[in-house]
Amino acid sequence: MDLLTHYLQIILLGIVEGVTEFLPISSTGHLLIAESLGLGHEPDVFNVVIQAGAILAIILVYWHKIVSLLTHLENPAGRAYIMKLVLAFFVTSVVSLVLIKHYKLHLPETLTPVAWATLIGGFVIFAIEFLSKNLYPHEDVSWTEAALMGAAQVVAAVFPGASRSGSTIMTGLALGMKRPAATEFSFLLGIPTMFAASGLDLFRYRKQLTGHDHQLLLDIALGFVVSAVVAFFVVKWLLRFVQSHTFNGFAIYRVLMGGVLLIALATHALPDEGTKEEPGASSLPAQAQPIPTLAPAATPTTNTDSSSSAPATNAAPTPASLPDATTNAATPAASDATPPPTAAPTTTPATTNPAPANVPAP
Repeated sequence: MDLLTHYLQIILLGIVEGVTEFLPISSTGHLLIAESLGLGHEPDVFNVVIQAGAILAIILVYWHKIVSLLTHLENPAGRAYIMKLVLAFFVTSVVSLVLIKHYKLHLPETLTPVAWATLIGGFVIFAIEFLSKNLYPHEDVSWTEAALMGAAQVVAAVFPGASRSGSTIMTGLALGMKRPAATEFSFLLGIPTMFAASGLDLFRYRKQLTGHDHQLLLDIALGFVVSAVVAFFVVKWLLRFVQSHTFNGFAIYRVLMGGVLLIALATHALPDEGTKEEPGASSLPAQAQPIPTLAPAATPTTNTDSSSSAPATNAAPTPASLPDATTNAATPAASDATPPPTAAPTTTPATTNPAPANVPAP
């Protein structure tokens, strides 16, 4: 893989994260799918940082509202809204801590749970959209609704494909909240939640940042920028979309995607195996990685005895000479015994010359 192709894959992964992070279709699941389809295998820290880029987009979109809430704490409604966000975040933290620490739950790295969560999530959206028609919609979020939406975030922390935003928004709709109100609370709740999760993951994978050269940092920076820019426009579009549309379109997409994934896994068209890099694994493309230095093959010489002063052949043997050299190397050397006291050059053992013909035999 050349460097240009590698950067194109980084851009595509950033686009996938930016598009799917705040839509009810799961960014983690789609990144796993993209990696299984061969769209690069980046270290875990890469996915963490580009997710932070999507969070930055939310802050930019809601900048004025965030500033208004923080600078007008004397307003009871605004202060209550902030406290409800704090309550939801607290519930998420406590439930996540119990599930992860006590029950050892963690995100799977295979496609089968992603496929099932995607499929089931589509049917759940259909059901909630149908049932919410009979509920009296309201704008304000109650304390109970805030706590339940906080607990709903944990679903996405255990099942990639469930979608954090989808779980919280659908919970709000099931409790009678209007789509814009549920969507806004879900997005604002995502800021502290995703920042906390990203911070913990960055600490966990800090060795991946310090154990690589500048190439991983360039990949992360590029993915971060692409994810932030794409997520900004996606969030702006979604906020307009929910004003007059239901989430049934996303439900159809999830059912189709989940069904296709299950068929592909059943027919072995997609491998159902983890695609995450081990901590410390390189993210460099093949041609960008340092070429390992190979030890030269053992070059046979005419004399392997270190005590012998016979000159060794420095040039590499030609293919034609390999058989003879191999034979000679296998022949025991006569000088393998105690080395001679002097360093006089040794020559080819002299053969005994026959007696001259005119010398009579004794």
